[in-house]
Amino acid sequence: MDRLDGRVAVVTGAGSGIGRVTARRLAAKGCDVALVDLRPDGLEETARLVRAEGRLASTHLADVSDAERMAALPEEVLALHDAVHVLVNNAGVTSVGPFADERLEDIRLLVDVNIWGVVHGCRTFLPVLREQEEAHIVNVSSIAGLLGLPHTATYALTKGAVKAFSEALRGELAGTTVGVSVIYPGTHRTAIAATARGSDGARVAKLSQGRLGVLMPPPSLVARRIVKAIEKDQARAVVGPDARVIDLASRIAPGRTRLIGRVTGRLSGH
Repeated sequence: MDRLDGRVAVVTGAGSGIGRVTARRLAAKGCDVALVDLRPDGLEETARLVRAEGRLASTHLADVSDAERMAALPEEVLALHDAVHVLVNNAGVTSVGPFADERLEDIRLLVDVNIWGVVHGCRTFLPVLREQEEAHIVNVSSIAGLLGLPHTATYALTKGAVKAFSEALRGELAGTTVGVSVIYPGTHRTAIAATARGSDGARVAKLSQGRLGVLMPPPSLVARRIVKAIEKDQARAVVGPDARVIDLASRIAPGRTRLIGRVTGRLSGH
């Protein structure tokens, strides 16, 4: 996009973490922001931060996996902002542990939020985005979308789908006014680990709130790369030292994850 100043952005999962700092950074670039999340408290705090940048913020309670609610969202946003130029599909949940131990309800939740949330966002807002002189979609994947990491099989399933979908959508929209970027964050200091599902979820949550969490890079690093991807119409952005290592490994030895599986299995006691 040639400019962000005066544009309107929609950010899902805006109540915390990557979504919050991305909304704030977009506001610093001159965007008004429609904030979407399930948690009202988190939304209001993000809205306060956006308004502190001197920009308009609206809050929208929505479950991105709910097709009916998402179908109603564009009209709701347009009534307040008159346009939408940027869509950041960031909302997501994770699960950690052996696939054999995964509960079906957790698998369905990850598919509903991580895959259907992205599909609903793109499908409902794309007609609005195509009406603008320039627009952009950002879909947030993960290092697990680059290489299927053991003990995150369900998460990898969903984030790999986001990767393939985003690449296909970018190709379909080539030559239009709508760009598409997919972002691959590594481990960052966000709430997603603290709410991880799966048999190892509680252990990972505890680690993320201790010394390991302190060592993780802040989500602002991801937010900067998201905004750069929008401005430069970049197809992809790999963010964080661990993500760069995984990206390289996926190119040099695609599909060879047995060694990683042995290491993560020992760490988790499996």
